[in-house]
Amino acid sequence: MKVFESKDIRNIAVCGSSGSGKTQLLESILFSHKVTNRLGLIEEGNTVSDYDPIEKERKSSVNSSLVTFETGGTKFNFIDTPGYADFYGSAAAAIEVADTVLLVVNPHEQLDIMTKKIWKRAELEKKAVLVYVNFMDNSPTEFVDLLENLKTLSPNMAPVTAPLGKGEAFKGVIKLIEGAAYIEGKKTDIPEESSAMAASLSESLMDAVASSDEDLVEKYLDAGELSAEEIKKGMMGGISSGDIIPLLCGSSINGGGIPELVEFIRLYAPSPLEAMSEKRPSDPAGKFSALVFKVESQRHVGQISYIKVYSGSLSTGETIHSIRDKNRHRVNQISLRRGSENLNVEQVNCGDICSLVKLDGILINDTLSVDSASPAITEISFPIPVVGRGVYPKTKGDEEKVANAFSAITREDPTLNFGFNSETREMVLKGIGTLQLELLIKQLKTRYEVEIELTPVRIPYKETARKLVDNIQGRYKKQTGGKGQYGDCIIRLEPNTRGAGFEFINEVVGGRIPTNYIPSIEKGIIDAMEKGVVAGYPVVDIKVAVFDGSFHEVDSSDMAFQIAGSLAFQNAMKESGTYILEPIMKVAIRVSNDFTGAVMGDLNARRGRVLGMNPEDDLQVINAHIPEEMLATYAEDLRSITSGEGEYTVEFDHYEEVPQEVQQRLVSLYEAEREQGR
Repeated sequence: MKVFESKDIRNIAVCGSSGSGKTQLLESILFSHKVTNRLGLIEEGNTVSDYDPIEKERKSSVNSSLVTFETGGTKFNFIDTPGYADFYGSAAAAIEVADTVLLVVNPHEQLDIMTKKIWKRAELEKKAVLVYVNFMDNSPTEFVDLLENLKTLSPNMAPVTAPLGKGEAFKGVIKLIEGAAYIEGKKTDIPEESSAMAASLSESLMDAVASSDEDLVEKYLDAGELSAEEIKKGMMGGISSGDIIPLLCGSSINGGGIPELVEFIRLYAPSPLEAMSEKRPSDPAGKFSALVFKVESQRHVGQISYIKVYSGSLSTGETIHSIRDKNRHRVNQISLRRGSENLNVEQVNCGDICSLVKLDGILINDTLSVDSASPAITEISFPIPVVGRGVYPKTKGDEEKVANAFSAITREDPTLNFGFNSETREMVLKGIGTLQLELLIKQLKTRYEVEIELTPVRIPYKETARKLVDNIQGRYKKQTGGKGQYGDCIIRLEPNTRGAGFEFINEVVGGRIPTNYIPSIEKGIIDAMEKGVVAGYPVVDIKVAVFDGSFHEVDSSDMAFQIAGSLAFQNAMKESGTYILEPIMKVAIRVSNDFTGAVMGDLNARRGRVLGMNPEDDLQVINAHIPEEMLATYAEDLRSITSGEGEYTVEFDHYEEVPQEVQQRLVSLYEAEREQGR
């Protein structure tokens, strides 16, 4: 493929909810433009962009995929994105590096939360947006009604093409600017039965275009209509600014409307130079600088880094720097991608999207530049992972293999977080949703030949003392015929300020306990604190003072006083009334007004405590405290309660005492495990 100038490049993020037909649409585009010699089908697992084995098995996208081709002197970089909410991070990255968002809509479905999230992200990033209604060959709804429904996203929706025939009778589209019908790419007159609809939609088009330009408003009011040239002129500026949202239609199955969609993108979608991006402006004359928006690892290939060039150009053989760590990398190969296919080129220019191979250590959001002192490009904002699961290898001893595999996988997906929780002594994986985590099990087995189980995360409960107790003895005496063991200490134990931790005080006077044994008493107490008293959880936030005791000149030892300290501590905690603390999380839940009542009722059932509610755009944000234990299935439950609409963020806030029934359950579970020798 030849090298393209910035003005001849179109970068399009193909987004929409699951089932809207994004991947099939791209397949139809490639086939209709003779890039492929057969129409791949999702059901047969032979599409260009869904090349991952898991995608073929599921028959839906789980990763973004770059699909490049050229036609009419223009290079198109389509980024196919997953439509399921668990993989929204891929869609977010694609939206940020693309110059245009093509929002694909299924006429059978209502505008769901994923569609609305994509719309809001595109608005936030000030991207040009085109809306494409798919499956017109099977649409149960009149196109005029679809237009009115889509206007709930934006009143600036401007119909550009209209269906020629409804449902099974769909055979092509009407190009409203031109005022002609197209069937299988051939121009014809608009049939009489479609003329009234075409006239109505043309009026809607002129309304939207005129509203975007003051000069056109005046002309439209005076003449009552706009010429095709005036519509085209208004369309050019209005799309980039977001004042016009073009609406097109067609079918990714029978190909109707596909050539018209691609031609419209070529003529009207902004190039990288025309895109309204204050966050990441393009500079063709500057030094090379690019942002990494995706990385993936392929067997026998290594790491592949996908970049968007924001400044200058890049050629093979050049040396570039990672601004994050200042490491140097030689560019041996520049590839354009068509799904899994590599199309090697010698150079890419500002605004283009490509992949670089074997740049070890490169991460998503890295800035790459020929100058190590170049400023970093603004990073992509990814969703924060909220769903956690414990990770356990099925084969004993595979812990290191699991950790290494997740180290690689989390480099490819910033919405995943993997680490070891030292408090609960388990490996923990966090993501956006349960489907995302479950598919990782297959990915680990296929790519890294390691098998794992995911379990609910262990809750880091703590134990602490309820009241001050004094004059508590811990005495250890053992005689075995030779040298014995003897240690004796008397302590005072009391609760410390919440969060203050452990405080040990030596109040021994008069040599009742030799000074060299005091640290042994402290160590014995600390060891016992880690093991817990009533339910096996670490003890926190206590003060212990040792003030008396006794020793034996021959039999006393460090170990004897460690045991004595441990016994004194256990006796004191039982006397004090040990109780269990649980972590309380601060949760911010975003839902529409329709679901606030259901969400707040569910919070009460989870022992939640609502802190307040405040509006945010057209949503309500409910702030609450919820015990961590009650969040194990919250991601799935919230989606169910809110029909997929609800979202939340979570962070640790504080510890507080568990209810009595919870303490009894935890103590009983601990005692049962001890009886079983676990």
